[in-house]
Amino acid sequence: MKIRITIPKDVKNILKRDIDDYEINENKLYNLIYENMDFEYNIEQDRSVYKDETELVQFTLSKENYCKYFSPFNLKIKKAKFFRQLLVQYALKSSYERELIIFKKSVNTLKNAIENNRKIKVTFREREDILDAYFIISLEKENRNYLVSYSEYKEMILSYRIKNIRSVEILSEFREIFDEKYIQNLKENFDPFLSYGKKVIVKFNFEGIKHYEKIITNRPKLLEKNGEKWIFEANEYKALLYFCGFMDMVEILEPESLREKMIEKIKKMVLIYDISNSKQIEILKE
Repeated sequence: MKIRITIPKDVKNILKRDIDDYEINENKLYNLIYENMDFEYNIEQDRSVYKDETELVQFTLSKENYCKYFSPFNLKIKKAKFFRQLLVQYALKSSYERELIIFKKSVNTLKNAIENNRKIKVTFREREDILDAYFIISLEKENRNYLVSYSEYKEMILSYRIKNIRSVEILSEFREIFDEKYIQNLKENFDPFLSYGKKVIVKFNFEGIKHYEKIITNRPKLLEKNGEKWIFEANEYKALLYFCGFMDMVEILEPESLREKMIEKIKKMVLIYDISNSKQIEILKE
């Protein structure tokens, strides 16, 4: 069955963003919305909300959704009104809620594996991995959903965006024994970088402190200040992501491995500018 409706332009823009973000086609998105979203048509909501500028939406219902739609109640409603209200209600939800709707099948499979203590085989864009899944968590501030699990490929605990999971298969093997207290603390203190329990110590100059007060994106949690030492909770990746922009306004003190990584980045940057300067000198000589 083909559906042809007009919807508010701002609703269509949200749907377009989801199509791009989730990397699925328009027809599949609309079918997943109808298949997965808890929705009941409400005649009281179908009013003048559609007087704004509109855009056309066209899609074809899958066989499963075609059968789902044909109930005695739905047949009393014009299908254009029914599906218009469906898409509007979907668009009114937050981004992380919409993500859970679109990836409901994967999320339910993950929850099943966690509940039954099973390993899972997960397919991402470019590779597969065997995971011991621990928990799924939603960050309302970031409007994102994450799976936290142990990766056999990487041999470490990682967080994954739910939207990046292409398929999930529950395996017969049980998960490995893990530190339940640590995982619970990780959940209660969650950030996507899994910074809990990891410390980075830095020293700012005067300009660095001013810069720190202004830059809040990816800023690690400040645990304490001890004289000139600022102690943050962050893993090395998050620390590099945040502090690299400080240039000469910060010095990484600990851990030593992070300090070495920063030194290597500085060396590469100096090399780039040395090469650039040499080329400029040659051009000036000419």
